[in-house]
Amino acid sequence: MFLKRVEIQGFKSFATKVAFDFQPPTAAARSITAVVGPNGSGKSNLADAIRWVLGEQSMKTLRGKKSEDVIFAGSDKKARLGYAEVSVHLVNEGVVAGAAGDEYDWMNVPEIVIARRLYRDGAGEYYINGSKARLSDIQLLLAKAHFGQKTYTVIGQGLIDQILLVSPRERKEFFDEAAGVKEFQLKRHQALLKLHATRENISQAENLLKEIEPRLRSLQRAVKRLEEREAVEARLRSLQKQYYGTLWHDLSTRVGELTTACGGDETALGEIRARYDAMLGSLHKLEVEETQSEVIIGLQRSYEDASKKRGALREEELRLKTALEVSRVRREVRAEWAPLPLSKIIDELEEMKTAQRELGARLRSATTIEAVVKILDAFDAVVDRTEHLVARLQRPAPEVAPQETKADPKIQAQLDELQESVLLLDVQLKELSAAMHAESHREQEKKSEFFAVQRRLQDEQRAMHEIESRLSGRKIERAKFETRLESLREEMQMEVPHMVAEVLAARPAENLASADQAQRELFSLKHQLELIGGIDPEVMKEYDETNTRYTFLSEQLGDLSGALANTETTIKEFDEILKTRREEALTTLNVLFQEFFATLFKGGSAKLIPVYVDPRDELTARAGDDDGETEEDVAEAAEERAEGVSREPVLVGIDIQAQPPGKRIKDISVLSGGERAMTSVALLCAIMASNPSPFVVLDEVDAALDEANSIRYADILERLAEKTQFIVITHNRATMGKGDILYGVTMGDDGVSQLLSVKFAEAERWAK
Repeated sequence: MFLKRVEIQGFKSFATKVAFDFQPPTAAARSITAVVGPNGSGKSNLADAIRWVLGEQSMKTLRGKKSEDVIFAGSDKKARLGYAEVSVHLVNEGVVAGAAGDEYDWMNVPEIVIARRLYRDGAGEYYINGSKARLSDIQLLLAKAHFGQKTYTVIGQGLIDQILLVSPRERKEFFDEAAGVKEFQLKRHQALLKLHATRENISQAENLLKEIEPRLRSLQRAVKRLEEREAVEARLRSLQKQYYGTLWHDLSTRVGELTTACGGDETALGEIRARYDAMLGSLHKLEVEETQSEVIIGLQRSYEDASKKRGALREEELRLKTALEVSRVRREVRAEWAPLPLSKIIDELEEMKTAQRELGARLRSATTIEAVVKILDAFDAVVDRTEHLVARLQRPAPEVAPQETKADPKIQAQLDELQESVLLLDVQLKELSAAMHAESHREQEKKSEFFAVQRRLQDEQRAMHEIESRLSGRKIERAKFETRLESLREEMQMEVPHMVAEVLAARPAENLASADQAQRELFSLKHQLELIGGIDPEVMKEYDETNTRYTFLSEQLGDLSGALANTETTIKEFDEILKTRREEALTTLNVLFQEFFATLFKGGSAKLIPVYVDPRDELTARAGDDDGETEEDVAEAAEERAEGVSREPVLVGIDIQAQPPGKRIKDISVLSGGERAMTSVALLCAIMASNPSPFVVLDEVDAALDEANSIRYADILERLAEKTQFIVITHNRATMGKGDILYGVTMGDDGVSQLLSVKFAEAERWAK
């Protein structure tokens, strides 16, 4: 890379646009351009313009106080300008190249134009090849090309001595430029910024996780309870379906069986009544055919009347018994499904307490195994009563009056009265039967058939009474089961109103335990639901959202931790590169420094001594020392100390030992002005020789040298020009004689700098 052109407009004394064109390099060497002119003509403004366009921020270095001081301020004959602009044209020979897809693809172009524009209102812009750019982009480009605005690329007027007078820490800037590590320093600084930002992001992520974690645990518990509740509800619904379905099926089956049995009994009763009526008709026929005594006929009629009356009473008795039994069943069902009254609980507990005490006393006084076995059997009975009481205690309820469990007293009174009438009729029938039997016995021979029919009639009547009694019992039992079915339906309407149709249509469960065990399990499941309590279904949605966010943050935290480790590794790699390159550069630089020092002084010795410190001491010193340190340096030191970056002892400065021939000097501050200038020139030349910059601007560096040393200085420049392009601002004839192009800077009475140029090769041809 070499400097092809510099265009200046509105910068300091260059009010009108001027252009400095530089000769391209040849196979043998690069060009030397000399800029001459009288004092005050503005030739040093060229060095300031180049330094400014390369990103210089210090107005003190640019010989100004405010940023607008670099804009042409006007003169008596020319008005001031509103902006200043400088551009440098660099021919890219492959020194600066970006890989395909790299952030710096624009650096692959053959020519790079860096421009800077500043307006009087303070607004400023940077451009690279016509596109807006950041200062950091330009700094990185310059670092990759091995030159910059803060090192030896531009050596301003009077700055040559500062190489010796500055502190070792500041002198390290020139050393780093010679080592070619500026690019890695910038990248390391960027890595430190990323490290700091990553740690802040990790801290924020950890704080968010700490805030979310308690809520997530609470939601997890709620979701677990919700899942438990769903499982209990599912088990409850399944058990209720099985329990009620089985009870309904069993009761319905029993009712159906009883209905079928009652139908059979009614059919048999009808057949018997038909036979009875037929026999009764035959008996009447015999009465008409045979002459019967008035006594027998009267007895027979009385017997028939009593029998009919008894039959009517029996039917009424059956109806009352059915009503009474239904009433009793209803009350029993209510009592069975109703919770146990408190008084009953207390009575049961008192009885069990008394029984336990008696059994305890008997056990203490028992002397034989048989007695102990009997006592244990009694204990088992008490345990059974206790289990029964526990099952009944699932639902405590108010007191129930004892009379509520008894039969209806009105029906019972009617039934008792009716049964007395039936008994009287039975007695009357027996008496009539006995009288008829006695009377018939007297006429037995004469009326044998009549009595035979009568006996069969009595047998049929007894059979009819047996069937009526069995039918009555079955109807009462059917009424009991029907009442239970009705109560079961009512309970289902209360407990499982949405499952009634499904329960009625379901098949009975084959694996269902006993009804009592199933009922106890139902009570237990309901109790579990009461303990779990109600849970908002939105909890599950909130849990999913919170868990998703927690998982995302955890993954991000893991990614950040990985990025942190990678960044720390990158910083260590940069530290290793910096250390290696500095050590190599220091060795090379010492050899070249000694060589150039001996050339300028015709002997003597010079040496660069590295200053190393512990990294933590260095960070503390840099953070606490403001002298000579920029805000960026102090901020970086604070960041490194905060991040806990640990390294081996690092290079923090360069000390110089210089002993001209015949002198023994311990401190370079006692050197004369000329000796300091030559030592500085020797060090500067050593740096340029060890790591050649694409171009170097020297502003009156040779001002303090005498004629002999100026010649030696010019020879050294000619030697270094093999690898470096020089723009030399000078008053020295020996230096001018080495130039390929000579620019003259003049200033008229309007205060504006103008250019004159001479190419020595063309001048020689014209002269010949």
